[in-house]
Amino acid sequence: MRIRRLLGVLARRKVRLFLCVRMTNIRYLTGFSGSDAALLVSPDGVTFVTDGRYAEQSRQEVRGAEIVITDRKWLEVSRRIRSSTRRSGRGRPAKIGFESRHLPVEIYRFLTRGNDGNWLALRDPVEGLRMRKEETEIRAMEGAAVAASGALLKVLSGGVRGRSEKEVAADLEREMKALGAEEPSFRVIVASGPRSALPHAEPTESAIGREEAVVIDFGARRRGYCSDETVSVLPLRPSSPLRRMFDAVRRAQERGIRAIGPGVRCRDVDARVRESLDRSGYLKYFVHSTGHGVGLDIHERPSLSPRSKDRLAEGMVVTVEPGVYIPGLGGVRIEDMIRVTGSRGERVTYLPKKSLLLS
Repeated sequence: MRIRRLLGVLARRKVRLFLCVRMTNIRYLTGFSGSDAALLVSPDGVTFVTDGRYAEQSRQEVRGAEIVITDRKWLEVSRRIRSSTRRSGRGRPAKIGFESRHLPVEIYRFLTRGNDGNWLALRDPVEGLRMRKEETEIRAMEGAAVAASGALLKVLSGGVRGRSEKEVAADLEREMKALGAEEPSFRVIVASGPRSALPHAEPTESAIGREEAVVIDFGARRRGYCSDETVSVLPLRPSSPLRRMFDAVRRAQERGIRAIGPGVRCRDVDARVRESLDRSGYLKYFVHSTGHGVGLDIHERPSLSPRSKDRLAEGMVVTVEPGVYIPGLGGVRIEDMIRVTGSRGERVTYLPKKSLLLS
């Protein structure tokens, strides 16, 4: 089914042969979970090329493709491309599509040398297909979210105050695996005090203070699919500036989630979040987009940003993650994954952000 949908996209671009090298795209199309392969897709058939390390794994996982095992992968790919373009007949050179953002220049030069054909840079035709998730994909992300959220609750129950950011991050990653995650979906962010104003802070040896805000951005991977969630943990008696920041971010997130539905422009969801933060006086401290798609990759299309040209559709899963970052004071970010249904958005991540995580 997925290959057929891709062939339809390629036919509209009059692409005779498509070279896929991005591993998450190859996994989406074939089921292969290894780390090194190439895939050739054409109306005449699908060829999966990898080396001997993955011979048995590919036989177990790959579906809908001829499997070729070789220690000279790119030479084999080049030969297959040349053979396919010869079969396409006379007239104008056949269009050969490739993933322009993922094929290394050196490999591109090797493949095009001596290969007839009209090479066409395609930004990412498979990612467009991946935006709308099937039920099996959504269930995998729900499982990842359960493992991640359960792990955070376990870590928080033991207390984080007085412990280092690195210790908390390490415990969270370990608990996610104990609850069935294959691995974290990205490096856990734990940032406390003034460092919480760094959106992508690396955990340090710094101890988390009793009166500091802590931003924890975390996610798990199950069956290849990611979860993504952020909580901001406040002290029991937060200062007025922290309390106001938290309330403003929470209201902005709720506004964004309420805006989600099929047919809604992604940039309009982003606009609702920005309008809320503007009314609270914090818009100038919001330094990133409102959200992004999630799936086999932690960041996928569509983007909830002012420049996005996408519209939401049933089956998409996106994050809504407004944040406020004030240098010298700290930051607050709240993030949930939202599934687009036939009428609205529904949370995939389930931790309540309003009160449960104040400690």
